[in-house]
Amino acid sequence: MEKVAVKSDGLSLAKGKLTLSSDEIISDYRVGYRSRLASLTGRKEVLTGKAKFGIFGDGKELPQLAMAKAFREGDIRSGYYRDQTFMMATGLLSVREFFSQLYADTNVEREPSSAGRQMNCHFGTRMLDNNGNWLPIVERKQSSSDISPTAGQMSRLLGLAYASKMYRKEPALANSGGGFSRHGNEVAFGTIGDASTSEGIFWETLNAAGVLQVPLVMSVWDDGYGISVPREHQTTKGSISEALAGFQSRGSAKGFD
Repeated sequence: MEKVAVKSDGLSLAKGKLTLSSDEIISDYRVGYRSRLASLTGRKEVLTGKAKFGIFGDGKELPQLAMAKAFREGDIRSGYYRDQTFMMATGLLSVREFFSQLYADTNVEREPSSAGRQMNCHFGTRMLDNNGNWLPIVERKQSSSDISPTAGQMSRLLGLAYASKMYRKEPALANSGGGFSRHGNEVAFGTIGDASTSEGIFWETLNAAGVLQVPLVMSVWDDGYGISVPREHQTTKGSISEALAGFQSRGSAKGFD
């Protein structure tokens, strides 16, 4: 495989395509494979009674590996319980931590997301140290703490993206930063399952994101169904991409892409 020069940020564009070295591809494969095995093993642990409850992200490894390539220090995630591969790929989750949460380990060192208080695959990173002082947010990749209600992550996603815009727009914030922003260059990354796109807050959030023009990336994991209901019975045109086409920017009309 031809080696293409990779920029300092880990990405290189050649002929409009993202190119990676063979070492990077192998590394990504290992992360995806490790995540898939964690899902399969975790499901066995639940079905054999060794763990009480389990939800997993198998089948979503490839797009999450791709999304992780664009995630930078200072960026923040507001997602849901299928994002384990993304968390592993960004270095925010280890396999040991994954299973510690599955078994509801109350040791915060082994289960840093919630110390066993939340269901498995509910991720989050810490913004304060043990003394209650702020950690250097702009130097770290971050994830807000997941919540269980479907689409509940959407309003938080909008707020995080809007905060980034305010750090760029408002002089008082832009000149201070306070260690929370680098002039508003941070991006909020959101994820959701396609069934949850039927929730009203999903549409309210994306409508507001288009109006406010905030730095927000939205990924919809296409499962084909939600709670055993086929997609065509709950999504207009059977495709959330088709349903959202009217939000796209065209000419001088502001929307999003």
